[in-house]
Amino acid sequence: MENTTLFLDIIAKKSPATIIYEDEKVIAFLDKFPVSPGHFLVVPKNYSRNLFEIKEEDFIYTIKKARELALEQVKKLSASSFRLLVNNEKEANQTIFHTHIHIIPFYKKA
Repeated sequence: MENTTLFLDIIAKKSPATIIYEDEKVIAFLDKFPVSPGHFLVVPKNYSRNLFEIKEEDFIYTIKKARELALEQVKKLSASSFRLLVNNEKEANQTIFHTHIHIIPFYKKA
């Protein structure tokens, strides 16, 4: 395991984040550089670098929770749709090497 990642620091409450959900297995918080308003991340608390390494049970729980939270947030934010995105490795634009799922809300243009 890598010594630390920003996400491990957020999980340990050593780095600030706007947390929107947390349980014993995952944490969800707003992205510091959002693509759109309400963009958030769902991060498993058990460390894995990305989908190449994540344990199946951690992935299943995380993806289910990501969908549940996405549906809640889209309704709460009055968004019309959302994108669920996972980047795996540097070439795919992964910048923090701890598995995480982006939920990016989209809004109808006026």
